[in-house]
Amino acid sequence: MLSVMKIGYVAALILSVAVFNSCSDGFINKSQQDFTAYYSVPRMNTAYGSYLAGRVAHLRQDFNTAADYYIQSINLGADKPEIVTQTYLLLTMEGRLNQAAKYAKTALDNGDDGNFIRFVIMSDDIQNNNFDDALNVLQPIDDEVYKKFILPLFRAWIYAGNNNQSQALKQLEILKQEEGLLSLYYMHNGMINDYFGNTAEAKKAFDTVVDNQNLQLSYRSLQIISNFYLRNGQKQQAEDLIKTYYDKSQQSVTLQDLYTQVKNADPDAVKKLIDTPQKGTAEAVFNIATAFIPYQTDISQMFNAIALYLNPKNEIALISMAGLLESNQQFDEAVQKYRQVDKHSSVYFIAQLKIAAIYLAQKQNENALKQLKKMQKEFPDNYQVLFNLGEVSRMMNNQSDAVDFYNQAIKVMPKAIKNDWTIYYALGMAYERNGQWPEAEKALQKALKISNRHPFVLNYLGYTWLEQNQNFNEALFMIFEAYNANPEDGHIMDSLGWALYRMGKYEDAVKILERASEYLPGNALLCDHLGDAYWQVGRKAEAKFQWQHALTLKEDAETLNKKLIAEKIHNGVTPPPVINFNEPLLVERLKTLDLGQ
Repeated sequence: MLSVMKIGYVAALILSVAVFNSCSDGFINKSQQDFTAYYSVPRMNTAYGSYLAGRVAHLRQDFNTAADYYIQSINLGADKPEIVTQTYLLLTMEGRLNQAAKYAKTALDNGDDGNFIRFVIMSDDIQNNNFDDALNVLQPIDDEVYKKFILPLFRAWIYAGNNNQSQALKQLEILKQEEGLLSLYYMHNGMINDYFGNTAEAKKAFDTVVDNQNLQLSYRSLQIISNFYLRNGQKQQAEDLIKTYYDKSQQSVTLQDLYTQVKNADPDAVKKLIDTPQKGTAEAVFNIATAFIPYQTDISQMFNAIALYLNPKNEIALISMAGLLESNQQFDEAVQKYRQVDKHSSVYFIAQLKIAAIYLAQKQNENALKQLKKMQKEFPDNYQVLFNLGEVSRMMNNQSDAVDFYNQAIKVMPKAIKNDWTIYYALGMAYERNGQWPEAEKALQKALKISNRHPFVLNYLGYTWLEQNQNFNEALFMIFEAYNANPEDGHIMDSLGWALYRMGKYEDAVKILERASEYLPGNALLCDHLGDAYWQVGRKAEAKFQWQHALTLKEDAETLNKKLIAEKIHNGVTPPPVINFNEPLLVERLKTLDLGQ
């Protein structure tokens, strides 16, 4: 919803609320000796021990445990303001806002008067229907950026909670002064009017967002507006709204599910999404959290946690929180959040897919495969699931399964991605590694054509032709062309070095392969190639080292002939026959490329 907001405006806002590493940071970095001075000797050990345990958990990003230990240290007498500040921030991060508010109030009394601390207290006041208190806690904030963006949103919903419709709508008028906030203005104007039962006014605001192409619609906006249309006798308009976006992006299962839900909905049974001031405030907080994502993920995560505290059923905020945890490499916590998405939600599919992606990122291939097979049962004939099953199977060296999954995916491929070369490229690799070269060659040539000669496809097909001892002239040119397009790719460098080796240009091969090893230090096949090249130029000790090293590495290890490498370690390697290529023709063709020569 904030995609059109001015960059400078967001930057100013971020600078004014970047509190997570402000007053608390000095305390985190204090030495152990400094810390002991805060306590009298009789109570130092217990309070200090709890703090240290919390600090270790904090550094490990186990924020729940860290917060518990910090609370324990406070209860044991560690009442230094910096500890209290850290405690309320971590509790906020973990969504424990009722506890966070307690320590935030203590921190406020201790002199921590940052703006964010007031939002934590405000959120708990709103959750408990203490709207006057919520207004009062915001009163001291006097920053100009807050007055134009954050405070109007919060105050609008606080006044709504106090049943003061005119003041609620008046607060929103401030947002109209900034062009980049117009989408936000109309969305919240529509939600507040809808909350008060002003259907005509709400419709006018929502229609403005839909009809004005300069105003951006987020997925959450689509949910809220289509929900309004369904409840107010405009089911066809709700369907048309979602279908417009789905038709532009047919591979989006999320939009497809939302469209299906809208199409099959019984308008009489549809309930209002934003039916309390808590949920309305949650939307405002989530808007702010979204604005911070590109700039400061810690702040975004805390605002997201507040949004979920005020409305735990905001599935988009839940997905966003999981994504933030994932980006911070808190993978277990991210999986936990993704698993909380309801099975009937329109974002359930993407949540399940993200779980598989996290397992892959952690190299838990078995778990990823299990997750995707579970999804295959829930979403049969889904292209993305089948393609990902092929990818995981290929990574696990189950090439036959990979071939089957890729071919199934191609059969159900949506029209919008019929020209996606990546699946034919992956299929070609799986066929080749499964010993089905004719099928591999056909798939790779199709990928080459569709991709407009992508360097990855050029490299793979060219290298494989060399290994198959066929099409030497075309294979060499393709590898050089791939290198010309992407000279910093280690795999392409390896292919180029090996091509030079097969051409009998051993010194040149060594130079390229050594450079490639800087990019791919853990690649077994590259070490084998470099060993062969070293041997041919007389660097025999280095050659044996590379061959021995190749046997210890995992990357591309499945492509090695380990028995042959063992023989080379004992006996070396004889010069291979120089491949039969048309050098004048190759030189002439290479003139069409810019190889820096």
